[in-house]
Amino acid sequence: MSGSPQGDLRKIYEQAAAEISGRPELICELSGRCCRFREAGHELYLTALEFEEMVAHGGFPAGQEDRCPWYQGGLCANREGRALACRSYFCSDETSSAAVTERWHKAIRELHEEWDLPYVYQSLGIHWNQREESASKEVET
Repeated sequence: MSGSPQGDLRKIYEQAAAEISGRPELICELSGRCCRFREAGHELYLTALEFEEMVAHGGFPAGQEDRCPWYQGGLCANREGRALACRSYFCSDETSSAAVTERWHKAIRELHEEWDLPYVYQSLGIHWNQREESASKEVET
């Protein structure tokens, strides 16, 4: 363990990146398809810790129903803070992508246990709505 859960999460991301860089079949085509959820027919699932990391690096832009809110001008505006599923999704080989994601997601789950953090794994949309509700309650008080 490092000095914080976020630091440990970043280490997991670095380890996943090292594995991915050694896998020539995993190629990011920079198509943005992974960010256009409705078009790709999928949703982004992530832990609350990953969501907070995304917000810490990319802010809290206006949400979009059909795409990632950090998908701006055809590019990811939150490359540094993006979740594991963003880092390990490759249009070139979705089966291998899923295996990499599962392996490193296990490490993220273990991170929650090590730091005694509640494990909340849900869609980006649910995290987003909860954050918006929380922010509106803060404004009311």
